[in-house]
Amino acid sequence: MSLQIQILNRIKEDKKLGAFTASDFIDLAKHDAIRKALDRLEDTGEIRRIIRGVYDKPKFNTRFNMYEPPIIEDVANAIARQFNWYICPSGNYALNKLGLSTQVPAQYMFVSSGPYTTYLIEGTKLIFKHTTSREISDYSYVSQLVIQAIKTIGRQNILPDDIIYLRKTLTLKDKDLLLQDGKKTNIWIYEVIKEICEV
Repeated sequence: MSLQIQILNRIKEDKKLGAFTASDFIDLAKHDAIRKALDRLEDTGEIRRIIRGVYDKPKFNTRFNMYEPPIIEDVANAIARQFNWYICPSGNYALNKLGLSTQVPAQYMFVSSGPYTTYLIEGTKLIFKHTTSREISDYSYVSQLVIQAIKTIGRQNILPDDIIYLRKTLTLKDKDLLLQDGKKTNIWIYEVIKEICEV
């Protein structure tokens, strides 16, 4: 089986590979061979290069007769895997993910254990903002999102409606983990978390 076929098969089978880099296939061959295989797949239109070193398998929208744009979070996850960063949606994107905001974010921000850096993807900014690994690696994904959302809204701007919405939306398991994870964050954030998790 050729390396190109192996790569395509993995993309098809592994749902986390909405976007990918050469490092996602490093167990299949040497790095240079993988890069060449990706270049050939790009040349044939099987995959699309989004930014340098990051690709996806483009989906064609027959209704609009065009390829769909890359999914920014998939790109962020691919970059994070490549550099072994911990990441979590932050800012308005965290609010959007939780349903606290219906506004489509103009930029996609993630807190990251890596350096502060910005990518431009078809006119949309993807921003990684540095934070300590402990702040995101020690928490469950939902806890990360909620904590980032609370920070984004701010101490003085949390509304009762925000708390009620999260209380109704989060599962009992989410709340149990959030109460445990919240003990490791700021006191004011933990006070908000306790309100969210009230029965």
